[in-house]
Amino acid sequence: MRRPVTSSLALFPLVTASALWLVQPAHAQPLPKPAAPAPAKVAWWTDYNAARKEAHEKGLPLGVVLGTDDCFYCRKLEAGPLKDAGINVLLAGGYVALKLDATRAPEIAKALKVQLYPTTVIAAPDGKIHAFIEGYIEADRLSEQLKRASTAVATADWAARDFNEASKALVGSDYPRAVTLLKGIAKDAGDKPVGVKAKQLLDEVEKVAATRLAHAKQLEVSGRTQEAMDALADAVKHYAGTKAASDAATTLAGLVEKPEAVQARRGRVARDLLAVARDDFRAGRLYDCIQKSEQLSLAYADLPEATDAQALIADIKSNPERLAKACEQMNERTAAMYMALAESWSKKGQTAEASACLKKVMALCPNTRHADLAQAELTKLLSKTAPGVLTGGTKP
Repeated sequence: MRRPVTSSLALFPLVTASALWLVQPAHAQPLPKPAAPAPAKVAWWTDYNAARKEAHEKGLPLGVVLGTDDCFYCRKLEAGPLKDAGINVLLAGGYVALKLDATRAPEIAKALKVQLYPTTVIAAPDGKIHAFIEGYIEADRLSEQLKRASTAVATADWAARDFNEASKALVGSDYPRAVTLLKGIAKDAGDKPVGVKAKQLLDEVEKVAATRLAHAKQLEVSGRTQEAMDALADAVKHYAGTKAASDAATTLAGLVEKPEAVQARRGRVARDLLAVARDDFRAGRLYDCIQKSEQLSLAYADLPEATDAQALIADIKSNPERLAKACEQMNERTAAMYMALAESWSKKGQTAEASACLKKVMALCPNTRHADLAQAELTKLLSKTAPGVLTGGTKP
């Protein structure tokens, strides 16, 4: 299928400002101001397979409108919402738009189980359906659905970026960071390919961590308690976030030691914790640095490492730029917790509480991925609780 040309500018060669000067007579009047840009024009596709291929290759969502020539509400949708300037901007700027006459493509209408015309289908680049709208729909509601699908596609983009960062962290043996990123991807991306890959990598890290834990327990069984403690502490430090690391921490806490051994272990743990806090400081993870330093100051107040930890905290809090960055990182963590709380409230059917949590996320982290996801979830909640509206339609 030949895709329609969306602008007549493609038909003319480029003319530079200097060339215009060469062809004007000396007495020519100044050039008129350029005209205002034309309204967004949607390049509607009419071939289903070609449109699907285009959406997949360009990573764009697919907007499909199915109707018939003799459908009154199809014509109403065509003359109203599909001519709306805002809808056209959304479709032209971020969608592969497809119109199908169900009488000419009955197999597609049947495959999609269309029962009412018009039917509007909004799908991801991989073909996953985000919205299936039967009957006539007003422009504002259609706009919400289009924006929601765009947000979902953007979510796939951040998941891919986080996956790349997690892969780099694994190469650098930074397992705690890799585990944190992979868990976020696995939770939010679900059964998408990037989500499946994230779960596979998490399983591999868990296996490595479990091997370290098994070795530490073997040392304990053989009576090499101090070596076992060192191995457990190493597992806790290097594989934080895994189940094996959690089990290692429990085992380590349960070991019975002599007072001098306890003090020696406390010194090693304090030194390790201080080293991690300093690494966080150098890497700009200032909120993590504050948390670890405060933990160190409280749990090991009698050791010299506590003094160094307090100095790190003072260094951050005395510098407005660093403290502002730490606050921003804290807000991101808090926003993630509120997203989880909103999901928990929503599962219990307590929409008001879930909505309040999502609004807090948007207030904490405006213009961020967290805010976009919260807005999408809030829109979904509100659409579920809004009173029903009768929509017109024509039975096929």
